[in-house]
Amino acid sequence: MKDSKRIAIVTGSNTGIGRETALSLARDGMKVFLACRSADKAHEAATYIRESSKGADVDILLLDLRTLESVRKCAADFKSHNLPLHLLVNNAGVALGTPWYTSEGVGGSAQVNYLGPYVLTRLLEDKLVAGAPSRVVNVSSAMHRRARIDDPEKFLREFKEGDYSQAKLANVLFTFELQRRWQDKGVQACAVDPGAVASDIWRRGLFSRKPWKWLVKLLFAPTWDGAIPVVHAATTPLDDTQKDTQLRLFARGGFAWPVTVRPRPSTFFGICGASLDWPIRNLSRGWLLSEVKEVPANPIAYDTNLASKLWTLSADIANLPVE
Repeated sequence: MKDSKRIAIVTGSNTGIGRETALSLARDGMKVFLACRSADKAHEAATYIRESSKGADVDILLLDLRTLESVRKCAADFKSHNLPLHLLVNNAGVALGTPWYTSEGVGGSAQVNYLGPYVLTRLLEDKLVAGAPSRVVNVSSAMHRRARIDDPEKFLREFKEGDYSQAKLANVLFTFELQRRWQDKGVQACAVDPGAVASDIWRRGLFSRKPWKWLVKLLFAPTWDGAIPVVHAATTPLDDTQKDTQLRLFARGGFAWPVTVRPRPSTFFGICGASLDWPIRNLSRGWLLSEVKEVPANPIAYDTNLASKLWTLSADIANLPVE
């Protein structure tokens, strides 16, 4: 089967940032596969996109990042369409919840937010190479700036309060290692911090309760706004003429302020970035804090030895070749 359209997969696209990202890409003429855990919610999202954009070409893949079996099946299902892949947006994630572990002994937060996307990307390598120039976009978070990973084994095997931020740091480590390993194959990789967004990721835990729930709705950006930096990371032309500088993290508005992206930013400036970003952009009708920029990541994300160890351990757990 041949298709002249560019092909994209967006994970977690049944709602929130993922759905709005898929809608934007479909409006731009891409054929978009919605990779979702629930078939019913995926069909609802597909209907929403088709009604919002006449002629939108969307299809559905089932993907439950909680199990590697589902990740493998999703990759196989996409390959059955006999299409190249031009864009993979690893958007799906989960906030910290009740501790649980996979059959491989991996903590739930690390599995859903990091290992599942890693394995899906690795399994789709041949399709990304076939679609080259292609791109992988990993949705991270400003929380990655507050994390450390000293031992990849402990990060993957132990469930701790810091797992969410560590998983988002792992996303960036993976992104940069992917760029180093696959750039010569025509596959680019970049990470993006979408900012503070009132998405379903806050439907559980502290921020699902009053008054925190009210503050999220008041201060955090709507999902359509949160999708803007993700779409930018997915579609903006990237210069690969100087490969040593092509480790990219994108952020926007208050989350791209120099005081919020410096190494180990203070809690005060982090709160300022989160609480002022959307209100200022909204009140100024987009005149302020709307630009998406390349920003430095947590310095730990540039540790090539750590990134290589994490890559290798993840490959071993998933029974994938290291290369």
